[in-house]
Amino acid sequence: MREIFILTRASLINNFNLHSLNPASFNQYRNMKEAKKVLLFIFVVIAMMPAYVLYVRLMKQIGMSFLMINQESYFMALAHYAAVMMVFFLGLTYVLSYYYFSRDTDMLIPLPISGKSIVISKFISLLVFEYFVLGIFIMPIIIINHSLMGGGLIYYLKAVLLFLVTPVVPLTLASIIIITIMKFTNIKGKKDLIRVVSMFLFLFVFLGLQIVIQRAMMNIPFGNEQEFFSKLFTDNRYMIDMLGRFYPLSRWVSLSLADNSINALTGITGFLATSAVFFIIMVLFGEKMYLGGIIGGNEIQSKKKALSSEEFTKASSRVSKSFMAIFKVDLVTLVKTPIYMFNCVSIVVLVPFIFLVMPALTGVTSDLDVFIGIYQSNVKLFAFGLAGAYMLFAALNPTASTTFSREGKTFYITRIIPVETRDHIIGRAMAPILMQIFTIVVISIGIRFYIPIDLSTLLFSGFLGFAASLPVILSGILVDINRPLLDWDNPQRAVKQNMNVIFAMAIGALMTLGIGFLTYVMINIKLATFLIFIVDLIIVVALTYVMYNLLNKRLAYQLSNME
Repeated sequence: MREIFILTRASLINNFNLHSLNPASFNQYRNMKEAKKVLLFIFVVIAMMPAYVLYVRLMKQIGMSFLMINQESYFMALAHYAAVMMVFFLGLTYVLSYYYFSRDTDMLIPLPISGKSIVISKFISLLVFEYFVLGIFIMPIIIINHSLMGGGLIYYLKAVLLFLVTPVVPLTLASIIIITIMKFTNIKGKKDLIRVVSMFLFLFVFLGLQIVIQRAMMNIPFGNEQEFFSKLFTDNRYMIDMLGRFYPLSRWVSLSLADNSINALTGITGFLATSAVFFIIMVLFGEKMYLGGIIGGNEIQSKKKALSSEEFTKASSRVSKSFMAIFKVDLVTLVKTPIYMFNCVSIVVLVPFIFLVMPALTGVTSDLDVFIGIYQSNVKLFAFGLAGAYMLFAALNPTASTTFSREGKTFYITRIIPVETRDHIIGRAMAPILMQIFTIVVISIGIRFYIPIDLSTLLFSGFLGFAASLPVILSGILVDINRPLLDWDNPQRAVKQNMNVIFAMAIGALMTLGIGFLTYVMINIKLATFLIFIVDLIIVVALTYVMYNLLNKRLAYQLSNME
């Protein structure tokens, strides 16, 4: 127990950067840097407050809607289910990062410490982090649910207890899945590729299963509609029971908060017991499997080939372009590091899969009816809207906005190599550009299976969307070079805990909204399609020119003056 306590304390101090609060380590320069971080954090919080207020209002409206149909207790059950899904998906990447790619892991392995102690300490650290993330989304719902259900002080005591236990089950499942993947893919050869492919395959299966479950849960047999609505208005636990068939934990949580009788005690007991069982299974599983997946997991085996003198002379005399060399290094870093691959490339793979492949697999294409309706009623609006969606995808991809941060402390190599800033810009923009091209091609091919869209319209939207993504990508690189996050001991921080990603997304979203609003106005005043296209293209070219020049100047300054 003492071993677990010491490891957990060290892990929390490291993960939350608490050592920076030590007064002995303060100096004027550090104080200035920390003050800037605090001010930046306050600015981000203030900027996000309007969106958060809208979120709270939306949750309140949803709660009132369930109250009007006599299903107010389902509100908490649905919120808990959504919270569990969020913890699970976040947990997959965080478990992979903190369990296997954190620098402290390499220091712990040679020590006489059991795998069980390492797993428990890292699990507790992740649990604390999940409390912060989960609290932002679930606390307003707990308060809103209290206004619907009542309950006084007892309600909040139960809510706090259930809140603290909620992340345990999804986080244990994420831990078991990642430990299994890392254990059985720890083989010689292309282990990184195998691990990434395994995680994506698992995500595809899991997403498909979730959609099938949701469809089955809300499926009303033909001819039983009247009976369904009758039960909906007379039985206030009807929808909870439907959800409970597939995920009983959410049912127990909702009933525990809605009732003060023996049912509440039964629900709390069942929820706590299930969470304890999952945690024990995870600990036992981790004790047997964890070390086997991490020892040798970071080793790299290079391919060796004997070269003849002629081949050696030819290979040594071959000189590649500087921007291609930078691009290759950036791409290899993305592909060879599962954390980067999963976080940066996942949106490129998952978005087309969810919107295009999933409806075909589940047999439900009604969700695409709204897009079909837009295309049939207004082809011009659909074409420009699709181009805007491509532009937004570029803003959501963190590849460009973390290109320097991903290098970490090896960034000094970038500073000293004799490469022009133009080559840096081109080389670092190529990886996100390739991902953008892949996204556009896949969506363009897939969308034709559902919408009878002309090839010319697809080419039009694809070209405009690709052109519009260029200033977005350049702005992401500009944000990252302006304040790169280089001091990290976990690759997860370079992407998931990097404020540059948020700023780049905001800038890209503002560009998309600005051009989109202007385009919508031009469509409404009946301007010709070609004229709207020319106006948009001029704006995009101007933005690209401005972003390139700003990036060129800032990159030259940073490479010369950064410490």
